[in-house]
Amino acid sequence: MKRAVLVTVLGGLASGVTAQSLSVHLSFDATDSVIGGIVTASVSASFTGQPDGAYLSSVGIDLIASSTGVYDVVDVAPVAWNNAGLGFDGQGVGSGSDVLGINASQFSLIPPVTAGSPILITTFRLIRVGSGTISYQAGVVDGAPFAFSVTGAAFSDQPVPYGVDVFTSDTLNGTPTPGALGMLGVCGLLAGRRRR
Repeated sequence: MKRAVLVTVLGGLASGVTAQSLSVHLSFDATDSVIGGIVTASVSASFTGQPDGAYLSSVGIDLIASSTGVYDVVDVAPVAWNNAGLGFDGQGVGSGSDVLGINASQFSLIPPVTAGSPILITTFRLIRVGSGTISYQAGVVDGAPFAFSVTGAAFSDQPVPYGVDVFTSDTLNGTPTPGALGMLGVCGLLAGRRRR
């Protein structure tokens, strides 16, 4: 049985069927900011190899920051194509540097958001509070069966699930200002003198 399935998959690839893939990326509208400055993060998706009319049908992720104390989440925008009337609010909430509970589902009742261009899932704003760098990784929301899914155009089509491995993130810097670097240098010299 396994051999027959493998032959079918390889035969499909050989006959020109495009492999299915999904990529989800978090980007920032700046590479750095001053203390108190605001940076907007955007999470977007694109997919290939799906039939015409396929759409990104669900998202169930937490966005976990690589470090804390550099940027804090100020607000999170709703997922534009989500359907709150069907029980999915999708927005997610800021918790320090993290965004928790982005849980959204798109149904065929909503005009399809297709692969023709990158699909904006959500945006959120960050305020710089410290120094360092920050990037994000995705985790599956508690209770969600998978991180993402893409569904074909027909109502009977089953969703194709994807895990958090399709998620990538840019890095946002929080570079100390020259004045702060000078103060760190002076403090280091004073501390060195005290030790002697």
